[in-house]
Amino acid sequence: MLLSKRTVIKVDGIQSNILGHLCYAARKLWNVGNYEKRNYKDLGFEEYPDWYNQKKRLKTEFWYKNLPSQTAQEVLKELEGAWKSFFALKKTGGVKNPQPPRFKKDKICITYMQNGILHNKGSKSVRFAIPKQVKEHLNQKYNIHADYLYLENKIFSNMDTIKQIQIYPPADGTVDVIVVNEIPDVEKLPDNGKYLSMDIGVHNPITCYDNVNHTSMIFARKYASICHYYDKQIAHYQGIATSQQAAKGVKHPKCTKRVLKLYRDKRNSINDLFHKVTKCIADYCEANDIHTAIIGDITHIRDNNNMGAVNNQTFHTLPFAKIYEMLEYKLAMRGITLVKVKESFSSQCSPLSEAVDKKHAVKSNRKHRGLYVDGSNIWNADSVGAYNIMRIYAQIEDQDTKQSTAFLSNPTKVSV
Repeated sequence: MLLSKRTVIKVDGIQSNILGHLCYAARKLWNVGNYEKRNYKDLGFEEYPDWYNQKKRLKTEFWYKNLPSQTAQEVLKELEGAWKSFFALKKTGGVKNPQPPRFKKDKICITYMQNGILHNKGSKSVRFAIPKQVKEHLNQKYNIHADYLYLENKIFSNMDTIKQIQIYPPADGTVDVIVVNEIPDVEKLPDNGKYLSMDIGVHNPITCYDNVNHTSMIFARKYASICHYYDKQIAHYQGIATSQQAAKGVKHPKCTKRVLKLYRDKRNSINDLFHKVTKCIADYCEANDIHTAIIGDITHIRDNNNMGAVNNQTFHTLPFAKIYEMLEYKLAMRGITLVKVKESFSSQCSPLSEAVDKKHAVKSNRKHRGLYVDGSNIWNADSVGAYNIMRIYAQIEDQDTKQSTAFLSNPTKVSV
């Protein structure tokens, strides 16, 4: 299993200069490769230049030689992946009128593979290779005599498991570093009849039902408030920036540094929240000997779905794909299986109905957000959704769907 860990490292002027040149060379190599792919017929190529063609032919290209060999190959590989995605969208029609990958206007991240990294045991730094051409340029223009780039060692305890290290362009004396490392696969635990089902929502992003303790729990309620705060701040400062730029005659106003920082802070806050929530869920499953977690699959639910201006802003930005990804690997590290099931009619069927399907769905029972009423029974609507998702899984596996509904009315709100 491959995992990644992100950290921030402080850099001095020399380190920042070296990284700036490498990230600039990566951007230029991307644009060179992209230009060839866009205009290969006009350039006289017999066929479309794929990654294998470009990495072999561009070895003598100026910007290729300004990067370590494997780093240059990774730039071209990422470009190839972007073009494959473009071709897939054209073929499937997933996006109307898709556009080919753009040329990069700013510096891009660089990727060092194992061969370009050296970590001395006991040392507080990691050594990265610098191409000969860059060394000569730095020596002549900046009087920088550096044979290698050294960065602070924060998380590189064992280089044997490191597959690659991605370094982003330096900014304000720091660089973002992502380390991709390999860990042994964990054998999956057998199904023991203990399940945790999860329902994805807007107001309550993750609602869980546990058939071991027959409890209902709500996670990540801070998500809506985080989005509301940052969206309000972004709208305020972007409005000021737009007015100022319009007064100067700018036709297409750009985001200011303050607005870009707000976007970055929002993204980091949401990532932090869901990392904590998914870890809490994985820990809960492990503590309660739950071997199978079930989650509602809402892929494509946003397609052509207008829920109103307020709900659209929250619902259409809910990173459910990221939630799936975080849950899957955190559970897999404990040997727990994550199963996705289509959640059709899970929010419309009563927990007391014979089955969860269109026949037993009563849309009017869901009075409003958070309230589900069936006769004299009143339940939390999101808890009903999580409960029915477990019943859907039981129907698929031909198991008994009867569970306790006693705790659906008052779910526990879990804060992280």
